[in-house]
Amino acid sequence: MTAKQNSTININTASLDELTTVAGIGDKLAQEIIHHRPYSKLHDLVNVSGISETKLEALSPHLTVNIPKEKPTPSEKPSSQPKAAKKHPITKVGDTEAFVFLEDRNDQQDALLIIFGGFILGLIILLLRRKKH
Repeated sequence: MTAKQNSTININTASLDELTTVAGIGDKLAQEIIHHRPYSKLHDLVNVSGISETKLEALSPHLTVNIPKEKPTPSEKPSSQPKAAKKHPITKVGDTEAFVFLEDRNDQQDALLIIFGGFILGLIILLLRRKKH
């Protein structure tokens, strides 16, 4: 089954190889998608690092969500908190997301570190100038 055949891939059951047949999904992103299973709706993919709203729009014609009807085995303990809620929320400013142009959460964290680093450097320069006077 490939995306080139105009078929859709179920993100809850697809293998790594099946997911990578979709344009825009590489090995790393496919592993992240598998790691965050199960999904109740396609929009849940925005909780996966590396998938933004824009990327989801491009991927959605090739993906589908069918919730598996399997019951957990007795050895699996149900989680009291859904997987999506365990991720750190994106910093919000009003109704818009800050750094929305950075698709990867690591890029967002790097941008914040650069901003805070510049702020601290500025404070050090101010303190050194005051000591000279």
